[in-house]
Amino acid sequence: MKHALLLISFLAISIALKAQTGMLSGKITDEQGKPLAGATISIKEINRSTMTDDNGKYELRTLPYGNYNLHITSVVSEPKKVSVKIDGISITVNSKVKGTSDKELGQVNIQGKTEKRKIETSGFAVNVIDTKEASLRNLQTNELLNRTVGVRVRQSGGLGSDASYNLNGMSGRAIGVFIDGIEISTYGSSFNLNNIPPALIERIEVYKGVLPAHLAGDFLGGGINVILKKGGMRNNLIASASYGSFNTQQTDISGMYRDVKSGFTVRGSGFYSYTDNDYEVWGQFVRNEMPNGQMVETRGKRFNDAYKSFGGRFELGFTDVKWADNLMLNYNFSDTYDEVQHGQYMSRPYMGRFTESQAHVVGLDFKKNNLFVKGLNFNLNGVYSDRTQYIQDTVSYRYNWNGERVIGIRGEPLRTLNGGQQGLPTMNTISRQIATLRSSLSYNIFQNHKIVLNHMFYVVDRQDSDALRTVLERNYLSTSDLTKNVSALSYEAETFDGRLRTNLFAKYYQQKTE
Repeated sequence: MKHALLLISFLAISIALKAQTGMLSGKITDEQGKPLAGATISIKEINRSTMTDDNGKYELRTLPYGNYNLHITSVVSEPKKVSVKIDGISITVNSKVKGTSDKELGQVNIQGKTEKRKIETSGFAVNVIDTKEASLRNLQTNELLNRTVGVRVRQSGGLGSDASYNLNGMSGRAIGVFIDGIEISTYGSSFNLNNIPPALIERIEVYKGVLPAHLAGDFLGGGINVILKKGGMRNNLIASASYGSFNTQQTDISGMYRDVKSGFTVRGSGFYSYTDNDYEVWGQFVRNEMPNGQMVETRGKRFNDAYKSFGGRFELGFTDVKWADNLMLNYNFSDTYDEVQHGQYMSRPYMGRFTESQAHVVGLDFKKNNLFVKGLNFNLNGVYSDRTQYIQDTVSYRYNWNGERVIGIRGEPLRTLNGGQQGLPTMNTISRQIATLRSSLSYNIFQNHKIVLNHMFYVVDRQDSDALRTVLERNYLSTSDLTKNVSALSYEAETFDGRLRTNLFAKYYQQKTE
């Protein structure tokens, strides 16, 4: 309720202050009156800029009232400075520029940092993986990570198998995995790095050690932050498909539409993966049990290891408008079927044990730079997910690596000790409802000095229901709740012409379990 009141108050204040800003628009032409396309229009006093379109027109929204110098630059014209005054809702300034002669046009230097370079020079031990090349090849996201220096990915099998991540010697729960800054556990096991194709990923940020303040997790070994593609500002449709060994099939599709005038934006993406995973195995633990109890080493194919997953993501909202840089409502769904061939060791193959996972996730993303005043930036991400996982293990017979039942000395099929392939029989349904709210407020005190305040609220409600357990057992093990708050305050500075970068931050963790 407090977050809702805060959001309502924020909207009310935004409307009240809206009248203090105006819009500047116009048309830039050359000496012959022809429109000048691709010219840069900038106001250095407030660090705002845009470019002219094919008709020479430009538009700058939400400019604070005041007097400014409008700078017009282009590779085919001489620079020009025009004084403007923003004192109304809409101001029009047209201008003619003088062309540059062929002798004057020489070398053009374009300076700036890519997003990848900005992150890698932020002062943290971080690698940024570009997925452009991998999206054109038949690579999995985990394979791409495993090629990164200092990162080791261990998988127990092929596509869909369990994976663990090691960053500079730290692994397990010390490593956090995020999607767009939200812990990946929110999306469920059916939407993870096993089944998200590189074609749907913009980049992967690998932090080795200390996490920045905006990744509000209590992970001491580092983290992996997956940034999904946002599609830029151009309408597009991209699709890919691949086929590999062991009947491995992977397809994905993504697209975007944006109306330039209104900023209305629609994005969509989807994926499908399937594999039989029936590759041949052999070694110390791959043995068949003979009728007399003797264990004989053998070579066999995995016969209970198929994997299938599919899912999609849909986004609807507005981008690059005067009242928001980004306001998107999104919906994720994913579904996974995963057969389990064996336990921690391969000494006993399983038959009929499998898991099914589904997840439905609804989210809201809001971003606004220069909120109310120049240099004040605000981000809000809210996610609610409904996850279900079903585990079934009801086959009581023992099996060899040829896929046949183990036969006793009298010719009878032998059963497992506890009635299931891995312990007691089970038909367990695990339901989780997770809500996450992440907010970030940053302010540029002055050039190259910034303070950032982050907060993350996380709550999960888990319910278990095993159809093969008694009512008493189900009631005893049925529910568990977790509530977590993580707050962070940081100070970032860049001094001595970028040669010294300082990042000081503190985090406060609060956790409650029931």
